[in-house]
Amino acid sequence: MTLLILALIIGVTAIMSRAFERLHDQVDTLTSTEMENLMTSVRLVQQAESLINLGLGLSVANSHAERRQALINLTDRTLWVNQLTARLAQQGGNPDLINQVRVTQAQLRDNITELNELVSLRIDAGQQAGLERQINSLSHNNRELAGQLAVLMGYFSATMRQQMVAQSEQLATDIHVQQRNLIALALLLLVFALLAGVYFEVVVVRRILQMQRNVSAPVVDVNAFDTRGGDEISSLAKTVRSYVQRIQYQEARMREAHQELTFLAEHDALTGLANRRHFQAAARRLLRQSRQPLCVAIGDIDHFKQVNDRFGHAAGDQVLVEVSRQLSEGLRESDILARFGGEEFAIILPAGSLEAGHQVLDKLRSQIATKPFSSSHKHEIHLSMSFGLVLIDATPLLSETDEQQIESLLDAALRAADKALYAAKRQGRNQVAVAPETVYAQAV
Repeated sequence: MTLLILALIIGVTAIMSRAFERLHDQVDTLTSTEMENLMTSVRLVQQAESLINLGLGLSVANSHAERRQALINLTDRTLWVNQLTARLAQQGGNPDLINQVRVTQAQLRDNITELNELVSLRIDAGQQAGLERQINSLSHNNRELAGQLAVLMGYFSATMRQQMVAQSEQLATDIHVQQRNLIALALLLLVFALLAGVYFEVVVVRRILQMQRNVSAPVVDVNAFDTRGGDEISSLAKTVRSYVQRIQYQEARMREAHQELTFLAEHDALTGLANRRHFQAAARRLLRQSRQPLCVAIGDIDHFKQVNDRFGHAAGDQVLVEVSRQLSEGLRESDILARFGGEEFAIILPAGSLEAGHQVLDKLRSQIATKPFSSSHKHEIHLSMSFGLVLIDATPLLSETDEQQIESLLDAALRAADKALYAAKRQGRNQVAVAPETVYAQAV
C-alpha cells in the first residue's frame, strides 16, 4: 500500500508537473511571442500614421534644404517601418498580411522617390500648374498609402489581440481538463488528493480564470489583476498587467495622434490657423449661404525675407505666429482667416461693402505697423502688412449651384485680391489696395 501510494503520489506529481510545464509554455508563448508581435504592430501603426504628415512636409517643401530634410525624415521612418515589418515576419506573423504590408511599403517608397524628384523639379523650375497637379496627386496617393499601411497594421494588431484572447480561453480549457484529472486522482488518494485538488482550484485555477476574464473584458481594468504572492501566477499577472498598461498607453497615444493628424489636415502646424484646404471649404459654404456681398482679401507681410535673413528663421516663425495672433484677435468670429503659405494670409469678411472691409483691414494694418514685435532674442522687429481687397457678389447663387461654379467664383475673387495685393506692393507697401471691379457670380 505504501508503494502504491508512493507510486500514485509520484504519478500525480508527474502529471501535475507536466500540466504546469504545458501551462508555463502557453504562458511564455502568450507573454513573449504574441505580446511582442502585438507591441510591434502597435508601433508600426504609429510609424505608418506619422508618414502621412512627413509626406505632406515633402510635398510643400519650398527649398532644397527643406526637401532634403523632409526626405531624410521619410527615409528614416520608412526604414524603421521596414525593420519592424521584417521583425514581424521573422516571428511568424500573418504571411498574407505581411506580404500586403510589404507591397504597400514598396509602393510608398516608389511614391516618395517620384515625389522627391517632382518637388526638386518644382524648386528648380518654379511654380507650374501641371507640375503642381502631379505633386498634389502624388502627395494624396502618399497619404492614402500611408493610411492603408496604418489600417493593415491596425488589422494585424486586432488579429493578434483576438489570438491572445483565444489562447487565454484555451489556457482556461486546459486548466479545466487538469482539474478533472486531479479530481479523478483525488478519488484514489482520498483526502490527500482532495486537498490537493482544492489547493489547485484555489491557488491556480481561479486566479487564471480571473485573469482570463480580465483580459477578455471589453475594457480591461489593470487593477483587477491579482498580483499578490511570489508564484508563477502572480508573476504572470504582473507581466500581463504590465503589457495591458503598455497597450492602453499606446492606444491612447494612437487616439491622440489621430486627433492631431485630423487637426493638422485642415490647419497650419505653425500658427494654428486654417490652411488653404480648410479655407476653401469654409469659403464655399459661406458663398452658398451668404445673402449679402462678401469681401475677400489677401495679405502679405512686407519684407519678410529680410526678417529671416537678418534675425534667422526662428525669429521669422515667431513673427508669423505673432501676426497670426493679431489678425485673429482683430477679426470677428464670422470672418474666415487662413494661412496660404509662407507669409501670405487669406481672409473672407461678411462685411457687405468695400468700405466696411477696408476699414477692418486698415485697422489691422495699422495695429501691426505701430506695434513692434520683440523676438525671443530681445530683437525689436518692426513689421507691416499689405492687403489686396475685392468685393464678391455671390447673392445670385442658387442652392442647386454646383461646387465647380462656386469654386470658379472663389478662384476669380482670389485672383483679383492677389492683383490688388501686388498693386499695394508696387505703391509702397503697408497699405490696403482695392480691386477696381467687383467679382459677380453671374459673370463667372
